[in-house]
Amino acid sequence: MEWEILRGLSADDRRAVLTRAVRRKYRSGNNLFHQGDPGDSMHLLDRGHVAVQVVDRRGTTLTLDVLGPGHAFGEQSLIDPDARRTAGAVAIGAVETLMLSGNTFADLQARHPSVTNVLVELLAGQVRRLSEQLLDAHTLAADERVRKQLRRLADTFANGDRATLPITQHDLATLAGTTRPTANRALQPLLDAGVIEIGRGRIVVADRGALDHL
Repeated sequence: MEWEILRGLSADDRRAVLTRAVRRKYRSGNNLFHQGDPGDSMHLLDRGHVAVQVVDRRGTTLTLDVLGPGHAFGEQSLIDPDARRTAGAVAIGAVETLMLSGNTFADLQARHPSVTNVLVELLAGQVRRLSEQLLDAHTLAADERVRKQLRRLADTFANGDRATLPITQHDLATLAGTTRPTANRALQPLLDAGVIEIGRGRIVVADRGALDHL
């Protein structure tokens, strides 16, 4: 597995990071951590998918992101040892991560100064994602944001020309920053054209090529 955040490191420094990381395994539906937990570690996602979620003031669970292999998350623990998790992480299917505690990362920085580049890459990636979300919010209609998220997830869960997304329309709506009725309206033409199928707790992209074309 190649993690983008490690590409700027030398082979020796990359090996040092991976050697010190602890492999963790989670079953589908398990929480890797909860919103409000102490932020004591970051994760490199090796296998499976993870949903990043928050619970709002009304007790509604909102999905902020869905991550696949090669992503890293929980980086706030590397910046502030007293930080609390601002969101939770839930396994979608079987998940394996390589976990780095804040103390381990600090020790790696002392022994391998270039490891600080990992933190720089993490923060730069976060800024890029937030900038894209802000731009989308100002330039794309809600229907377009829904379809953009659908295409992104189809690539993440791709299996040939099909993709089974283990998410609900509510999840897709929150990812796109809109409401479930709006997401349903955006999906209806794709459903009518046979490009997607909607089942209980999942959305199946039956033809990724047609989705990209549309």
